[in-house]
Amino acid sequence: MALPEPTIERLHTTADVQRFADQARASGRVALDTEFLWERTYAPIPCLVQVATVDRLAVIDPIEGGDVTPIAQLLADPAVEVLMHAPSADLLLFTRRYEVRPVRIFDVQLVAGFVGLGTSLAYDQLVERVLRIRLAHNETFSNWVKRPLSPTQVMYAADDVRHLHAITDALSRQLEARGRTAWARDELDRRYGKGVGAPDPREAYLKLARRGRLTGRQLAVLREIAAWREAEAETNDLPVGWVLKDPTLVEIARKMPREPAAIAQVRGAGGLSPAARERLARAIAAGIEAEPIEPPRALRREHARRIAAAADLASVLLRVRCDAAELAPELVATRGDLERYVEGLVTHDVDGHPLAQGWRAELVGNEVHDLVEGRIAIAARATAPYLAIIRS
Repeated sequence: MALPEPTIERLHTTADVQRFADQARASGRVALDTEFLWERTYAPIPCLVQVATVDRLAVIDPIEGGDVTPIAQLLADPAVEVLMHAPSADLLLFTRRYEVRPVRIFDVQLVAGFVGLGTSLAYDQLVERVLRIRLAHNETFSNWVKRPLSPTQVMYAADDVRHLHAITDALSRQLEARGRTAWARDELDRRYGKGVGAPDPREAYLKLARRGRLTGRQLAVLREIAAWREAEAETNDLPVGWVLKDPTLVEIARKMPREPAAIAQVRGAGGLSPAARERLARAIAAGIEAEPIEPPRALRREHARRIAAAADLASVLLRVRCDAAELAPELVATRGDLERYVEGLVTHDVDGHPLAQGWRAELVGNEVHDLVEGRIAIAARATAPYLAIIRS
């Protein structure tokens, strides 16, 4: 299906952007996407911002002085639903560059998983599957910094928001027909409804590999120096890995050098400036003086074996139930979620786990509980849903 080329407005002045934002606010929703550069900086650099209401399609060029602030403020307005596709990086851009906390996002890629389309469709694939419109997405590797932008680049960028209203309406109708509107809203609220912000710097250490080999005091040091690295990267607008590499950070936590000169001797830390080493030494000292972080307790051998066996069976149960419901399994639980739930069932600690409450519990969580406790067994069968539940 081919559509006529749309009129794409170029919003140059703050007044132009503000008038567009006011119209979007009055309508209660806006489609939003960005083109950004994120290779040499801590936060993404906005190169182009694309917006659409039901009857207007526009782009704002921050590189040429376009003011994005009125659009950023829409993200923090609970009265405005912001329609986006896979928005994590875009939201981080607005959080870090414009200091807003998005509160009401409709992620069409996420919602597609509730109507049998999976949760990983690229935007052009989603447009084609839902609206039967084929986009000419041939600017994927464009240089969005170089000016002037070509008409083809602007058209490509505008296409990323042009159809978001129609996709949202179509997906919403399908949700309603399947009785899953509340499910999707619950998941959207869980991910985006509490003022999504930038990651907490004091939790950055949790992403570091090999931290499991550290003691409680070393973990406390790692927490402090990982937060220090985030602050250094933000202050200098550099990727965190350009401040110190992950293995160097873990090695510093292991050795806990107290003096700047000793820090410089750790492999990978020699390039830090004297002032940066002083700040890092203070972070190390704070970690040494802090309450040690209790490492995760090792499971008893019999528990570990039971959890491994039950998690494998629970994974089969999850997949079959989701296939029968035409629901993306990753919306219900990842493998890690499932393993933590099974572990919680074995150790009697599932408080607050998503699989223990709401629609997830009804769909599969309660059955997983019965499976772990030995109240049911599962067996293959020759007809759909290809799984038989045998109750003891």
